[in-house]
Amino acid sequence: MPASFTLSPQDRVLVFAPHPDDEALGCGGLIQQAVALGAQVRVIFQTDGDNNPWPQRYVEQRWTIDASCRQRWGARRRLEAVRSLQTLGLQADAASFFGLPDQGLTRLSQQKDAHTLDLHVSELKTFRPTLLVVPSQDDNHPDHGASYDLIQESMHRAGMDLAQWAYLIHRRWFCPEAAGLTLHLTLRQKARKLAAIECHETQLFLSSSRFCGYARDLEIFIPSNPA
Repeated sequence: MPASFTLSPQDRVLVFAPHPDDEALGCGGLIQQAVALGAQVRVIFQTDGDNNPWPQRYVEQRWTIDASCRQRWGARRRLEAVRSLQTLGLQADAASFFGLPDQGLTRLSQQKDAHTLDLHVSELKTFRPTLLVVPSQDDNHPDHGASYDLIQESMHRAGMDLAQWAYLIHRRWFCPEAAGLTLHLTLRQKARKLAAIECHETQLFLSSSRFCGYARDLEIFIPSNPA
C-alpha cells in the first residue's frame, strides 16, 4: 500500500454506495480495516435499490411491480444494509439513506439536480472526511458512473479536494493492479465480508454465487490524490 494511502485512527472515511450491497461488495474489507484502526466511517446509500424487479418477482411471487411494491422492497433493502454495516463493525447510525431513484442517478447527474447535490454537499461539510471511497467512473452500471460524477460535482460545490479510492464492481475482468491500491484481507476479514454480503439476502436468491464471489483475498481500489 503506498504510504500516502495508509489509513490512520485520525482518518474520517466516507463511503458512497449507489445501492445497498455495494458497501459490502466493493469495500467490506476496507471498512473493517478502518474500524479496527479506530477511524471514523460513514456510509452513504444513494438509492434504496428499489428498482430491482426480477429478484422481487421471484421472492414475492408476483409479476406486476408497482410503486408501493418498490417502496416495500426498498425498505427491506435498507434493513439489509444496516445489518451488513453492523456485521462489518459499524453502528446503525453510521448509515445515511438519500432515497434517490434507483436507475435514475444518470438523469440527476446530467441535470445537476439541486436537491441531489445539496444532499451530497451537506454530508461532505458535516462529516468533513479525509478520504472518500467511491464507485469507479469506469463501472459499467450507469448508477455507479453517475454516482462518481455526482460526488465530483458535490466536492467542487463544497470547495473540497479530497483523496479518493474508487472501487470497481460491474467490470470484474478489469483489475487495475498496475495503477491501483491492493488491500489484503485476513481470513477473518474475508469471512466477515462474506457474512456482510449474505445480509443482502434479497440479492442472493438469483445471484448467490456471483455475489459471494466478491469475498476474495484482495480488494483493489483506484486511488487519486487531491490536486
